[in-house]
Amino acid sequence: MQKTINFQEATMPENVTTEAAKKLKSVPADNSYKVSLVELIMILMLVGLVFVFFFGMRQLKVDKANEAIAQTKFEATVPNFQKLIEAMETYRKNDTFGDYPAAIEELNLGSVDNEDFKFEYTFDNLTVTATSQAAFGKAGIKVNYNLEDRSYSVDDPAPDKKPTVKDEWLPQE
Repeated sequence: MQKTINFQEATMPENVTTEAAKKLKSVPADNSYKVSLVELIMILMLVGLVFVFFFGMRQLKVDKANEAIAQTKFEATVPNFQKLIEAMETYRKNDTFGDYPAAIEELNLGSVDNEDFKFEYTFDNLTVTATSQAAFGKAGIKVNYNLEDRSYSVDDPAPDKKPTVKDEWLPQE
């Protein structure tokens, strides 16, 4: 005589099974999904990244366009710079003492200045300087050419403010 025991009956009392079943039947089936805080933060981070890249790329395009304009303006000034330097060298070769002129006016070149840059010459240190004007976009940038060293240098009082003159734009000898 063996008695078979139902496994569910042996492990769980009958009253527990019916109470759990009643609770399951009383809970309505909700198919909506609740967004957790972590998921909301992740969504906001993704949206933020999209905006950072979108507006960053737009600003990069604007900066590149402004830099191209500044480069074009400076490259229009380079021939005047080289014309002035060549006239200085010619003057020195023709001078009986081998000196450079004391002033730009001695060269009889007329005006080498343009709306973007104004040229100056300092006889004491033999430097030709082109100083940017407001029409360039920022006044006060000095591009120096030392006649003794035959080298260019750029002195920008505020290099972080755009536009500026880059070393790559300077003529190479």
